[in-house]
Amino acid sequence: MSFQSTVRSLPRAFLFLYALLGLACLVTAFIGAYQFFYSDRVILGVNVFGESLSGMTRAEAQQFLENKFGQPDQILAHFGGQAIVLTDGARVWRAYPWELGLRVNYAPVADHAASLGHRGAWNEIIADQARCLWSRCDLGGEAQFDDATAHAYLGWIAPQVEREPRDATVRIENARVIATAAQKGRALDGDAMLARLRARVLGQTSGAIEIAFRETDPLITDVETARKQADAILSAPILLTFNERAWALDRAMLAQMILIAPQQDADGKVRLVASLDRAQLATFLAPIAREVNQPARDARFRFENGALAVTVPSQSGQLLEPDAAAKQIEQQLFATAARSIGVASPRDANARTIALPVKITKPTIAMEDAAKFGIKELVTRGESNFRGSSAGRIQNIRTATDYYDGVVIPPGGTFSFVQLLGEVVEANGFDDAYIIFEDRTVLGPGGGVCQVSSTIFRAAFFGGFPIVERWAHAYRVGFYEPPVGLDATVFAPTVDLKFKNDLDSYLLIQPKLDLKNFSLAFNFYGTKSNRTVEMEEPIKENIIPHGADVYTDDPTLKKGITKQVDFAHDGMDVTVNWLDNWT
Repeated sequence: MSFQSTVRSLPRAFLFLYALLGLACLVTAFIGAYQFFYSDRVILGVNVFGESLSGMTRAEAQQFLENKFGQPDQILAHFGGQAIVLTDGARVWRAYPWELGLRVNYAPVADHAASLGHRGAWNEIIADQARCLWSRCDLGGEAQFDDATAHAYLGWIAPQVEREPRDATVRIENARVIATAAQKGRALDGDAMLARLRARVLGQTSGAIEIAFRETDPLITDVETARKQADAILSAPILLTFNERAWALDRAMLAQMILIAPQQDADGKVRLVASLDRAQLATFLAPIAREVNQPARDARFRFENGALAVTVPSQSGQLLEPDAAAKQIEQQLFATAARSIGVASPRDANARTIALPVKITKPTIAMEDAAKFGIKELVTRGESNFRGSSAGRIQNIRTATDYYDGVVIPPGGTFSFVQLLGEVVEANGFDDAYIIFEDRTVLGPGGGVCQVSSTIFRAAFFGGFPIVERWAHAYRVGFYEPPVGLDATVFAPTVDLKFKNDLDSYLLIQPKLDLKNFSLAFNFYGTKSNRTVEMEEPIKENIIPHGADVYTDDPTLKKGITKQVDFAHDGMDVTVNWLDNWT
């Protein structure tokens, strides 16, 4: 027995349906997986400048773009490699756009990439995803302009193109006035240039950029004032005169003294003015002053046979007043005068003559006034003895005495020993002799001068004249005793002997030096008053016995030689009183 089976095949339509159903399942599965995986990422097929961002988050995409395209060379490669030309009309500068401020902001690019295929209706989303997957979606960057970068470039180029304004100038060359006109400057116009750079970098304009400038004004534009003043100064030489003497300021010297300086007017305008340099003018006048200046000299007299005889004639003083002289010179310089170029000599007729302002001072004691002095008799006398003095000390006494021979003190006048003495130096006739210095007896210039001051002090003391200033020696000196307490030390310029002539008549000081008998006297002549002066016995107090002799090594002495330079005295406080009687 046999069996036979029969297999029936499915219709073709069913097979196609099954295939289509399977494909739909695959597509659905792919779409679902795709949506799941790229739900927060850039979909497939999204590129920027040929670089794929697919699969990146928005933050990753921005970081990638900044790393990849944020550097200048990348900007240059993607946003134009052709340099931009800048010119000021004479010179040319070339700069790439990124140097002038071109920048790209990648944040909106990343936003666009991350939103593509994720926003809108479902059909739009699927369409975007399919389009990018099938034909790729290429996104571009957004060009921007960075002001700070542009400012930096302008700051670099500005010093190369700017020109400072030039003030007007006036100078003197070879005694000629040369004026140079002012010139405007130019400064880079920052605002205009920023606008031009922005437009050119962002593609709004094309071609070369003309550098924009603004004019800058010079501070000083007026040269006429200074030029005219300088011309006036140089118009002719100057001849300065006094009595029979003359000093020339020729045009060459005047040219060296001209000072050109700016001056601000009341309205704030600055202009140049010409004047003479006062410092140089003072230097020129200084030697003239030394020639002209001379101090007034008081007359000196000698009283003999009841009459006054002139021993030193009086002389008026002369003092050049430099400020007044400078003003007179300036006034004459700027006075209207025809310009005379090339004057050979200051004594030419064209020279401008100026009499120097010299102040004449009269002497206090004029010889022509001798009859009015009332000097007719001896008023007082002071004496001292200098026996035992060294040759140097005697020389100093003689030299110092001459300084006071014939001195006349007017009524109410004050005698100053130091003022009349001057400098105690070898050039004035003084020698080295023993002096008291820092409480020690040492060799020094002028030892013995105090013999003269002490003798004058005694004359003033016994004449009853008010003693204005008097100082005792640091310790007792035998040359000034007896009596003790009537010495007067001097040490220029701080220690002085002064007394006042309180008589109605003039007072003549007349010394009498007797080198044979080692005596010195000073006679005061005038008109006696009704007063008489008597000295009481000096009051000695606080007596301190002197100590043992002091020996000091002197390397200038020969071995075995001992030289005594001072003598021991007891120390004491001494008070001297006078009795001033009026009859």
